[in-house]
This record gives sequence, structure tokens and C-alpha cells, in this order.
Amino acid sequence: MTNYKEDVMFDVRKFLWNELTATQIFNADDYYHDEMNGEIIPIIPVQQSPELNQFFSGKKHLVYDKIGIAYEDNWAICCEQLLFTIYATDVSEIAEIRNLMTDLFRRMDDSARDINRSGVISNKFKFYSMYIADISPTGPSDELKGFFSAEVVLEIKYSRILDPLGRFN
Repeated sequence: MTNYKEDVMFDVRKFLWNELTATQIFNADDYYHDEMNGEIIPIIPVQQSPELNQFFSGKKHLVYDKIGIAYEDNWAICCEQLLFTIYATDVSEIAEIRNLMTDLFRRMDDSARDINRSGVISNKFKFYSMYIADISPTGPSDELKGFFSAEVVLEIKYSRILDPLGRFN
């Protein structure tokens, strides 16, 4: 049976977190939560809970959402945009995260190849192209007082693995 909760944005999140920790931009130990007996990945969906706001108090983190979906002439290829808002108390931390994301996702087909080969994504998706569609300037956050924020928009083209009838597998 198809699991409709699976979404490409969760795989991009896993890939990005893997890269952020591999480059030591984030230290997973800084996001360890005693009550959860594990780390909280500081890349959270836009509908974040107040408990997470309290946990991330003063800590850099990202909030993500899907902002567009379209299909082209080939209905098997999905085209979506993912919005990542970066929050940090230091402008240089935002620049560092934004520079890594630019380096990871600016290369279109090569960026898609990297995520496909990463070993951290599910086998439900195949990426064809990824690129930076937009980057906003850094400024004081309207949502979180004392933080700066900047947005990075990725445009991705991918397919979801289909069954013989062309439905999501």
C-alpha cells in the first residue's frame, strides 16, 4: 500500500542535515534533548510547536515548507519549490549555512546526482535537477526576536517511483 505521508521535502531535509553535520556547521550534540533521549534535527516544518521554539532559543535552526507544485508535459516529472528559512543570532552563521546550501544545490543535474547517491534518502524518489531559485537578503527576523533570518528557495525536479498503472508506489 502506498504511504502518502512520504514526501520529497523530507528526503531533502535528511540530505541537508547530513551535509550540515558532515561539514561541522552544526554539531548534533548541541541539539540533544534529554526528554526525547536523542537529538532534535534543527530543520523543522513550518508548523513548529512552541516547545521547539523554547528548545531552539538562541540556537541556529532552519524552518522549511513546500511553496509550489507543478507538473510539466511529462506528468511523471514533479517540479516543486522548497523554502528554507535560516534563523541565527549571528549573521555569519546564516552566511555559512547559505553558502553551503548554494554549493550543494546550485549545480542542477550534478546536485541531483549527489542526493541520489547520498545513501540517506528513501528509494521512493529519483532526483533529476536541483538549483537555487532565490536567496533573500539577511535581515532581522520578524518572527523570532533577537534572531536574523534569510530564505533559500530550491527548485527541484524529481519523480516518485510509480507502479505499473502510473500511481505512486
